[in-house]
Amino acid sequence: MAGQHPGVPGLGDAPFNAGGRRSARPAPRGGEEDDETAEDETHGRSLTLASVARDARLDKKFLLLIILSSAIATLGLLQSSAAVVIGAMLVSPLLGPIMGVGFGLATLETNLIKRSLVTMAAGMAVAIIVAMLIVWMSPIQDVTSELRARTQPTLLDLGVAVVGGIAGVYAIMRKLSGVMVGVAIATALVPPLSTVGFGLATGRFDFALGAALLFLTNTLAIAFAATAVARLNRFGPSLTPQHTAMQVIGIIVTLGILSIPLALSLNNIARELRARTTVQSELDTLLGDGDRIDTLTVRVENDDIAVDGVVLVDQYAARLNQRLAGNVRSELDRNVRVNIVQLRQQTNAAVQFEERLNQRIATLEQREADSRTILASLTVGELVRRDRVLIDAQARRVVVQRDREAEGDQVAAAVDRIMASVQADHPRWLIQNGALTAAEGPAPETEAADAP
Repeated sequence: MAGQHPGVPGLGDAPFNAGGRRSARPAPRGGEEDDETAEDETHGRSLTLASVARDARLDKKFLLLIILSSAIATLGLLQSSAAVVIGAMLVSPLLGPIMGVGFGLATLETNLIKRSLVTMAAGMAVAIIVAMLIVWMSPIQDVTSELRARTQPTLLDLGVAVVGGIAGVYAIMRKLSGVMVGVAIATALVPPLSTVGFGLATGRFDFALGAALLFLTNTLAIAFAATAVARLNRFGPSLTPQHTAMQVIGIIVTLGILSIPLALSLNNIARELRARTTVQSELDTLLGDGDRIDTLTVRVENDDIAVDGVVLVDQYAARLNQRLAGNVRSELDRNVRVNIVQLRQQTNAAVQFEERLNQRIATLEQREADSRTILASLTVGELVRRDRVLIDAQARRVVVQRDREAEGDQVAAAVDRIMASVQADHPRWLIQNGALTAAEGPAPETEAADAP
């Protein structure tokens, strides 16, 4: 394998060197089989390190993938599409440099750590810039559920990232590409960066800060999990116990500091969940059997609880806000501000009356529209004058006043065909001829339909 991977730590004529310490383990004295086994293990670790170093390189392929991944993630977040966001996770190449940091810390290989950090910094900057450009150009800049989900990281996210990092290292060492797909989905890296870009582009700096904390949580947890698993698999075997203790202390201290804001965030979410559950339970007891909650918002502001909502009731409940505030205050021992709006529900009789009224209005509107259509059809070509067409929309009846002798045979036949065609188009209407003599005119009490 010598010379096939120039410049890659762990491969070449010389054994892999980590900060001046040889990583090749001393050959065991158990015969040729032990020598071959030790050599195979060393060679396998060198191949793994070469693969990790290759994935941590900053090249055109990495930049192209991070641009595409950030664009997909940003569009998915703006659309609140979980499927699109998952697709961005699969395209993201950021897991490579993070694993490079982890293996570099395990072997104390400074070149690998520097290379991975430079690649990761470039990827972060490109992802945020691409997200900001897309948000600026997008006509939709509303906060979606997918965006909000990446602004409040908790200890649970730290746990997911640690377990995902362990699975990722195992997949790298065993060359299980299918497992890496699951790791990429579980440990979201690009969506938080896209959320940072959204927050910076829209001036929602609380979103940017929360998403940045989530990215930092995932990155450190994956890198430290990679470090721990790599050391357990005898990467950097020449490191002294002092080096190992230094690695362990550094990981514990860093994760401990990171856990403080995550624990506070988890505590706030738990408090809001408990407050909402209590408010909803107490409100249900105060409402009647037929009443229901339309909207309910419960927020924890410092040590106070703010409740806003709308309820639909059959009868107004007196002092509902005061009674709900008192019950919740006694349960949670906190100040409570309640603003519940009560709206009367419609009874079944009122609903039925409104439906009948709407149907009646729709029927009248339809008859009026039909009458205009019939009038226009009968008077086409001006063979029949408008003032000779009498329409009773209520009875769906049309009378065409005619003088067949004055019309002549050809005109009379044409008018008959027009009336027959209109009758066929409107079978629910009665269209008939009416006699008109010289002494008669249109009945004054009957209104001719107006032109449309």
